[in-house]
Amino acid sequence: MQWYGDNSELNGIWSAKLPDILLFGGIAIRKSSIPALKQVITRVKKRYAKDTHFPVKYNMRDLERWFTDRGQEELYQTLLQESRDWRHRMIQDALACDFKIVLACNNMYGPSADRIRESKDMVARFCFSNALMRVALYVQESPATTCDVILDWPDANRHAIYTDEYRSAYTDGCCHDYPLNKYYSGPLCELGFSDSPFFTRTEDCALLQFSDLIVGAAREFIEYCLAKKPIDAFGVQLTRYLVPKFRGYPHRIIGRGISVSPPRGDLQKKLFKGMVELRNNE
Repeated sequence: MQWYGDNSELNGIWSAKLPDILLFGGIAIRKSSIPALKQVITRVKKRYAKDTHFPVKYNMRDLERWFTDRGQEELYQTLLQESRDWRHRMIQDALACDFKIVLACNNMYGPSADRIRESKDMVARFCFSNALMRVALYVQESPATTCDVILDWPDANRHAIYTDEYRSAYTDGCCHDYPLNKYYSGPLCELGFSDSPFFTRTEDCALLQFSDLIVGAAREFIEYCLAKKPIDAFGVQLTRYLVPKFRGYPHRIIGRGISVSPPRGDLQKKLFKGMVELRNNE
């Protein structure tokens, strides 16, 4: 098994001066299923260039410099202008592949910018911890005997946010900041997880790029739940297609496929309501 984790930030309904919701996660996929998903990604990219070793993201504007530095401005503009088409095609074609989506969504504390800055690293680690625990439980449920965790390279090289948490989960089965909070799965070392996470850049990893598409769509779904997007928004409709791919489908997506913190709070209630509305709109 491999889990590809990416993150995104967004503003909630608490009038925060900075993004106050953190979303983290991506796809969990058996190694035997990876070639089929990579073929889907490559097939869609081939519609735009013979050499398919170029990156894509939900927000293509994040990659403008990558294409400019390599003299591929024309390809970038084409991908940007046709982003709805290739994102839709890639998601739709990938539905035939075997993978599960595991995400965590955390609200950072307080509306003030200072409090958000102070809590950001801790919340990022806690969000990663929530998602990692759900991946571990999924590994327990599956026939998998090993699991690798592949993460996008952290901003400003802040890898300790993830390595500290992973070390505690791997050796002791507990959270780094709150050792009394135990992983329901037990220590990762007993489930066949690698002894450390692997870091790479999304630009160099097709499956991290695919996870970025999923996180981007899920972000718009959360914005819909917070009354910031209509139900027919592009990312919301992509999430609708992806519903059967979430861990916990059909009855426990919120909690198992999308872990929400704080639990039983306003954010979780809004996501649960939004998921019901989305599925009723199928």
